[in-house]
Amino acid sequence: LSIEDGLGQKFITPESLYHDFNTLGSTLVRVFCEVWGFQPNKCTHHESVSHLAVASGLRYIGSTSLSYPVKRITEIIDFKQGYMFNTVNGLEPMRQGWELRSLKEFHKLARCRFSRVFFIMLCKLALQMNLQITFIIIFRILHKQQGVHDMVKMKVVGCSSIVSLLFTFAVELLDVIWVFGIFSDVRRAVKGTIAEVGDSSKCYAVHDFILQEDGHESNQRIIHSGKDLKAAYYEAVRVSWRLMLITLLSTWLIGYALVKFFCAVRCEHGAWEFENGCLQPFDDTVDPTSQCLPSIF
Repeated sequence: LSIEDGLGQKFITPESLYHDFNTLGSTLVRVFCEVWGFQPNKCTHHESVSHLAVASGLRYIGSTSLSYPVKRITEIIDFKQGYMFNTVNGLEPMRQGWELRSLKEFHKLARCRFSRVFFIMLCKLALQMNLQITFIIIFRILHKQQGVHDMVKMKVVGCSSIVSLLFTFAVELLDVIWVFGIFSDVRRAVKGTIAEVGDSSKCYAVHDFILQEDGHESNQRIIHSGKDLKAAYYEAVRVSWRLMLITLLSTWLIGYALVKFFCAVRCEHGAWEFENGCLQPFDDTVDPTSQCLPSIF
């Protein structure tokens, strides 16, 4: 890769540069919350663009934030691409530390995906679909009480909005399943090394890089031990569990919303409750003449 500066064209190796930087959130965590056990996470420019895409609702940049890290993780595992090492010829790539590097790349992927799962799947889609279906049920009950029986237009609009939300949720769900598959591949690749050196404090890998600070470049080195590898693996496990819990909660809310809509349409008076089934139009008593899925509820 080459760039042009005031002195002309300059060839650089992106992997040799240290791109992690502190955001406002990580700075606040380091200043006020680190004493309570919270660890600040540095961010890369790719992560910041991906989070901006989530805030802006851009789907295509969100897809790039998934496909690019997946490709990087796959290359690191397949070709055993470890950290750079400072030799007499400069920084050269080595095989040592590829397990830790793949785990750290997965951390970046999982952080971006967790933002999408929480804000898009849970807050925007699951909760919005429940609220939207509740409004549709209320309008149907009001129209039935007013004697309006021609509700084709409202049914079409309601079903169209529900189908669009369900389609978007299914796409996000497939992406989460893809992330779980990547974590399974990473776990399968690194678990042998973790079993060997996970409890060791000896040097496991060396990461040499060039730090650009205040307009000057300096060679820096980070020494990783086997315990660092094990800690990185456990962090990947924790973030995967968080992803799974939020995904299961969102899926349950979506499923409940669909069951609520289906049963409200099947019930004669348009009112349905999870415990009692179909209800009378003006009170909470059970309607014995109309039931939804009687074999289940």
